[in-house]
Amino acid sequence: MRKGQRTAIILRHLQQAGILRDAYLPLIYIKVLRHGDSIKAGIYEFSRPISAAEVVEKLIRGDVAMKSITVREGLDRFAVGRLFAADGFGRVAEWDHVTADTELIRDLAPNARTLEGYLFPDTYKFGPGTPVRTIVNAMVQNFRKHFGPEMGYITTGLDLHQTVTLASIVEMEAKLPEERPLVASVYINRLNRHMLLGADPTVIYALKLAGHWDGNIHKTDLQIDSPYNTYRFPNLPPGPIANPGMASLRAAAAPAKTAFLYFVGRHDGSHAFATNIEEHNRNVQIYQIQWYRDQRAATATNSTAPK
Repeated sequence: MRKGQRTAIILRHLQQAGILRDAYLPLIYIKVLRHGDSIKAGIYEFSRPISAAEVVEKLIRGDVAMKSITVREGLDRFAVGRLFAADGFGRVAEWDHVTADTELIRDLAPNARTLEGYLFPDTYKFGPGTPVRTIVNAMVQNFRKHFGPEMGYITTGLDLHQTVTLASIVEMEAKLPEERPLVASVYINRLNRHMLLGADPTVIYALKLAGHWDGNIHKTDLQIDSPYNTYRFPNLPPGPIANPGMASLRAAAAPAKTAFLYFVGRHDGSHAFATNIEEHNRNVQIYQIQWYRDQRAATATNSTAPK
């Protein structure tokens, strides 16, 4: 139903669609009983038989059909834009442009370069045709609603923007909720010791920004000249690399108290943590090098086994 269409034409379309048996009586109903009210433009869903009066009331209330979009934790702003654009909410280029405007968070994060990190993961419902800026505003307001009351509980000495940046790295590294405070502690301990963070997800983000991400990190990628490359540049990157959920935000605001400086994945979603390089190297040998050897051996055995 387009904005500006005459009521009589709209009712006739509903009659042709089989929603109304007759368009004349509803028109009289509007003019006599709902004089002064207007029908709201939008897309409407009629999933069950209802009376002509109920149809008209629905149109006057503006009960348009809503689309539900779930933004999961860890999506970057480009992926969020593609997600919404695929469901008919704006174009990808428009999303890239709108989420690059930091006006909505200037009071919270004056150093932010984009809205990355502040598009709060959640399930959203919008009517078809909702402007991109309206959606982005709702997501930022959702961030303020959820994390705003907890901003005063940051225990690390980091400011809000740095905390969200750390949370985005934690989000990409930790798969298990109970490990998020531990992963956050590793990076805080590294920052306090002036060590490089060495976080793979930051390199991936740098590659995405450069248009070079092919789904795999290569050894040469660790040398990419980008402030987001924490293998080359000290401290946190200049901004978040994804949009973290509340668990990661809380972990970054109040990490666990540990002496851990390293961690390595165990291939089951968990990590082995270490306090020194010798312990870490042993973990790498066990959970990475030996694991890959075992996988290759198992593959070779299966390929030579009699069929």
